[in-house]
Amino acid sequence: MNFENRTLRIGPTGAQKELFFMPGRGGKLRKGKREELPEYFAKLGLNAYEFPAGRMSHLNDGPVYQKLRENSTTYDVAISLHAPYYISLTSDSEETFKASIERIAHAYAWATYLNAHRIVLHPGSFGDLAKKLSPNQLIKGEIHPQSQKKIHKIIQGISAGIERSCELYPNLKEKFRKICICPETMGKHGQIGPTPMIIQICKDIGVDKVRPCIDFGHLYARNIGKLQGRKLYETVFQKIEEELGSHVLRHLHIHYSKIEYTQKGEKKHVGNTDSSWGPEIRPLLEIIQEQSLTPTIINESPELEPDAVRIMKEWKNLKK
Repeated sequence: MNFENRTLRIGPTGAQKELFFMPGRGGKLRKGKREELPEYFAKLGLNAYEFPAGRMSHLNDGPVYQKLRENSTTYDVAISLHAPYYISLTSDSEETFKASIERIAHAYAWATYLNAHRIVLHPGSFGDLAKKLSPNQLIKGEIHPQSQKKIHKIIQGISAGIERSCELYPNLKEKFRKICICPETMGKHGQIGPTPMIIQICKDIGVDKVRPCIDFGHLYARNIGKLQGRKLYETVFQKIEEELGSHVLRHLHIHYSKIEYTQKGEKKHVGNTDSSWGPEIRPLLEIIQEQSLTPTIINESPELEPDAVRIMKEWKNLKK
């Protein structure tokens, strides 16, 4: 499948404007152009990039994105897409729910414009239900009858979004078969995103269409730092392999950064060199090497490219 990797891939979610420069005339540097992003990342030694469409997008099939698609292949930089944050599949508003389905459908078209095969999605929140759930239900994902209804609504919404994409863009239907939705594990207690819930969504719809995006920074914050080191990663990997299969684990989509947290979970992303917070990347890379896995790791720290480069260097040093 197109959303499976031949090799480990590492890259950032976006590029920092103050760093994104390319060679210009007379040996001078100039501001980079969007279509040059794959070349820019490849020169940094990176081979992945997540396009941040979280605040909506004006993606189209014009010359800029045609060239970007071409460059992603030329420079071997795999692109994924982060769908809009405005998607809420657990909203009590029927209007918001229907709008979220439409946004999922459009995200499929955007993915083809980018030559992306993975669409990362924030599933939704517990809403007022969060006040009625125990810490274990909020943090670890123990199922409550009311939270089960929320999960079923997410499953219904994603399925409807996939179907709607084919109705809106019938000429792209075959390309959509090569794209998967990746619901993300979330870091705040009020958000749906414990690993067992994300796994259930993937299992119910099918891993040919939906696979997890595991954000280990979010899980670290969600657990208030209680799970760290190898245990944090091994616990999740074991669940995915048991519930979804070793092929899903091998090609997992991963988000990573260190995260500052409070008693309610995630507060903010911090730089990966910040020793005050976790999780550490080294144990994850060691497990990936030991198990011969080929995931995609997307860095989401504020230091987008520099921290992604640090992860890649640590990976290469580990392999020596």
